[in-house]
Formats: sequence, structure tokens, C-alpha cells
Amino acid sequence: MTTSYSLDPEMRRRLWLLFASSSFILTSVLLRWLRPDQPGISGTFALVGAVLIALPILYDTITSIRSTGFEATQFYMDQYVLLALAACLGTGRYVTGGIVAIILVFGQMIEERTVIGVEFALAKLRNLTRVRATRINEDGSEEEIDSAELSMGDSVRIRPGDSIPADGVVLSGEAMVDQSSITGESVPVEVSEGFKIFAGTTNLNGLLEAKVTGSGEKTILGRVQEIVEEAKNSEAPIMRMTEDYARYYTPLILLIAASVFFFTRDIERAISVLVVAIPCAFVLASPSAMVSAIASASRLGLLIKGTRHLEMGRLIDTVVFDKTGTLTQGKLAVEETRLHSGWSDEPAAKLLAAALENHSKHPVAAALVAAAEGADLPEVTGLEEVSGKGLKGTIGRSKVLIGRQAWLEGEGVKLVKEDPGCFSLVSMAIDGLHVADFLLADQVRPEAKEAIERFRSLGITDFLMLTGDRKPVAEAIAKAVGITEFQAECLPEDKLSRIRALREKGHKVMVVGDGLNDAPALAEGDLGVAMGALGNEVAIHTADVALMSHDLRRLPDLILLSAKTVGTINQNLLCGFIFIIAAIIFSSLGHVNPIAAAFFHEFSAFFVIFNSARLLRFDGIQEHEPSITSTTENSHAHQVPEPA
Repeated sequence: MTTSYSLDPEMRRRLWLLFASSSFILTSVLLRWLRPDQPGISGTFALVGAVLIALPILYDTITSIRSTGFEATQFYMDQYVLLALAACLGTGRYVTGGIVAIILVFGQMIEERTVIGVEFALAKLRNLTRVRATRINEDGSEEEIDSAELSMGDSVRIRPGDSIPADGVVLSGEAMVDQSSITGESVPVEVSEGFKIFAGTTNLNGLLEAKVTGSGEKTILGRVQEIVEEAKNSEAPIMRMTEDYARYYTPLILLIAASVFFFTRDIERAISVLVVAIPCAFVLASPSAMVSAIASASRLGLLIKGTRHLEMGRLIDTVVFDKTGTLTQGKLAVEETRLHSGWSDEPAAKLLAAALENHSKHPVAAALVAAAEGADLPEVTGLEEVSGKGLKGTIGRSKVLIGRQAWLEGEGVKLVKEDPGCFSLVSMAIDGLHVADFLLADQVRPEAKEAIERFRSLGITDFLMLTGDRKPVAEAIAKAVGITEFQAECLPEDKLSRIRALREKGHKVMVVGDGLNDAPALAEGDLGVAMGALGNEVAIHTADVALMSHDLRRLPDLILLSAKTVGTINQNLLCGFIFIIAAIIFSSLGHVNPIAAAFFHEFSAFFVIFNSARLLRFDGIQEHEPSITSTTENSHAHQVPEPA
């Protein structure tokens, strides 16, 4: 889908006024040449042309004052144009005033279109939701409609190459889906029956039928678009600082222009000073860079909720990680089975454990069921779940218990005690005999170690892992990813107090969690990042930054992007300052007339815009697949939730 920008009515009106004014000014110049003895006629045409082009400037100024007062950005820039025009009209320099105004208005229109071009990456987010959808009617027929017309519960058919029109759940079919438009990850994901799919992603190779769970603004992409728009319009501290100094700018420029006229008695020099002093470069310095940075961040799967959060990234010196679901994948797997009491049939032990756990939704239960490798499970009767402790039930004639060792002891089971090391331990008893221990492990994210190394390459060396797990588990995971400091067996309030203590010592803290049970910790940090926010509305609402994928390497990219953005803003402000100072000096000396001053002003504005647009090419520190060799060693981190 191509993106085009049509002229809005306001832009079209300005073009007509620009054309009419230019025609009158050109006619005035021709009449002055053809009829030099009748200066009144040519002067009248020039006056009409100057007044016509002044109308949109006057209208914008009045509108800005009525909406936001005298500190409005539009008023702040247009007041200089009005002053220059008034000086030209008051001294009879109608042609000069008209040409200057034409150049400035035309330049302003181009600037607006250029800024829209900078927002092209953001516009692509909007266009992802504007696709056609194939709805399946009750009689089985197909109907092609706009995606906005879909409702919850509708069934849609998605063919290879189609953009997925809404959030949904796959009813049938298998396909590879490209989610890079939201997550920034180039590797497609494989979906099949029961998998969630999201609007704006692309079906690459299979035929899918899905049930709609959200459409239009109610999709994950719709929420992303809303937050990006809010962030684009938010105001960073560096932008507010620029506005604070702006109040002193206008009186200073008026004083300089008045001084130039007083000492030189040349009104054209004073007019030139007013024109070159239009602070367009200053006004655009921050917003243009922030818009470009937010566009790049959204392309990389980083959803930044406000420009102040983007600016905060460069100040971070300490990163605090949650463990489960952040540094680890949050999916347990059975690593080892230890048999006791004369049992020697490991597959049978796994089968009995899976039969009980098949009725629980606990993460431990999922791992034990997966360990049975799809075997037919025996029937369980009298099933009872003891919350947070375990399960009990009858299989055949045997009473089976599985869960925490302390709970089994309380049920009268005599345990064979062995050190689980850094594994999560689940024990099983049959008819009062301790027959098996299942040792489970969580998997460290392959990119976690590389992400820590990238942080260090940016100068961040303080890392802390906070987890509720036992110390051996925490130590194994911290060692695997290269973190030297950790705190185990943390309660939620312990995490908060540790983060608060870091901030009280003057540290700027980034807190990284999964956005679900880490909400208080994320809110406590200077910058909270929720992992894996795709499909997770809670995570999108919780943190300052939502990472749409689980790729931890994007976090150092956020720090680098923040530094580059603030650096670009500083470049814009410095260059704008140099341009204006140089132009004021040359105008005061008479080397720049008003028309040349108008061109000089537009050059400084375009420099700022195009300098900011360089941020659109930001692709992170580096782009490559995670290094297998750097992540295989100690790739098993151990234990997450306690067994049910």
C-alpha cells in the first residue's frame, strides 16, 4: 500500500492566495517597467499583492492568540513576519514586503509538508489498519469489506500475502506470520489453531480462518497508534526549556532592529534583521527530532509513551531486571526425574504426574504435562487442588499426591531428601510412598547476555536482578547472563524498597519487567520498560516504554536512540543560533537585503528538519542474530513459580 498526502483545504487556500499575490506583485513590476511615468498604478498592484499574502499570516496569528495565547508557537513565529510587513507597507516598499511574505509563506508550506514526510513512518502504522477483509458469512459465503466494519465474533479468511485485518484467534490453518510491523523482529512466527494473531501483521504462506477479537481502534495496533500519537504531541523537558528562554528573545530582537535603524537610518536593514530573526529553527529543533526518534522507535518495536521518557533514556546508569519472563522465557521444562522407593519406570512416573497436572493451569503443570510427550493419560477421580501447595487424586486404585515437599510431609509422606541445587523441585507420592522428584528449569533468553554486553558498551555497568526465587536459582541465572549483583527471595515490597534506595543514592534507574506482576516496580523506576507487550494490554498501559517483542537487545538501542536524539536537538539549537547570529550581523551591515534574508531564514529551517530526519535511519547498535556460542553455556536458568 502506498502512502499519499492530498492537499487539505487550508493548504489549497494558501496556494490560491500565494498565486494571486504573486500575480499582483509580478504585474506591479511589469507596470513599473512598461509605464515608469505612472508609479501610482504599479504601487497599487504591489499593495494589493502584499495585503493578500498578509491575510493568511494575520489569520494564523489571531487564531493562535485566541487558542493558546501570546505564547503560541504560531504567533511566536508570525509576529516577526507581521512586523517586517508592517515596516515595508509603512515605508511604501510594497514590492519588497510582498516578495518577502511570499517567500516566507511558501517556505512555511514546504516546511509543513516536510514535517509530514518525517512522520511517514508513523503514518504507516495508521495505514496498517486500513485494509480489506474477507468475512465469512453464516451461509459460508465470502464478503469483502473494510476492516473497520468487522465486529467481535466475526470469522475472517486470510490468504497468503494478505494483511491481517483485526486481532483474532486462529480457528483453522497454519501459516508463517510476519509481525515486524509491530515488534520490529524480522523472523516470522508460526501460527496454528488456537494462536493469537494481530492486526497489521502479514500472512506469508498459509490459508487461515480466524475469529475476530478486536478491530479498528480496539486492536493492539490501534492502541499502539494512539500512544505514538500522544507521544508525538507530548513535550519533553528540553522543549520546555527552549520555550522558557523564548520570552526573552522577542524583546532582544526588537531592540537590535531598533538600534540598527537608529544608527543607520536604513529601514531595509532593520526589516532584514526582523526577517532573519524568525526563530523557526529554534521552534523546530526539538519537535522534529522527537518525531523522527519516536518513528524509529516504533519501527524497532519500542512503544514510547512520551517524549520525556525518550529524553530520560540517556541519563540511565543502572538497570534493574525482573527474572521470570524477563531474563528467562518463563516456560518451565522437566530437566531431570529422580526415582525413589524402588521405582524404576520413569515414563510411568511422568504419566501419572501429567494425569494429575493436566487439570491445572499452573506453569509447573504445563511443564509436567509436556514431559509426558502426548501419551494417553489415565483417568483421575477425586481430584483436589490445594492452592499453592499441590494436587491429589485417585488413579486406578492408587492415591497420588504431587506438589511441594513440605505439603507432602504434612500429608504423612516420608521424603527422601536430596539437594535440588538450582532446580525447582516437585515431588510425587503414591499411596504414601515418595516415588519421584521432578527437577524443573526455566530457560534463559538467548539474547539476554548479549543485551547486557551492549549495555556495557554504552557505559552502563550497574545491573541488579530482583527475584522471589531461592538464592541458588538467582545465582545461576545471574551468572548465565553476566549480572554480578542480585537479590533473591524478594517480596514485591522488597523490590520497591531496593529501587527506591538506588534512586535516593542518585542513580537513574531503568526497571525491566513483564508488565503484569511488576507494575509497582515499573512505576517506581525513572524509566519502566514492559517486556513482550504484543498482545498484552496490561503491559502497554503499565510502563513508560513497552517493548513489543521479547528481544532484550532493543533496550540498549533505546538508550542509544535517546542519546542521539538529544544530541541532534543540541545540534539543531546550536546551528540555528549560529545561523541567526551570522544573519543578523550581515543584515545590520547591509550585506543582506530583506529578500535574501527570507531565503536565509528558510535555509536554517530546512537544515534543522533534515538534520532531524537522519534519526529515521536509526537501526540500533547492530543487527544480527543472537550468538549461539555466547548463550549455550549456562543456558538453563532454574526455577520460577513454586509448584501447584
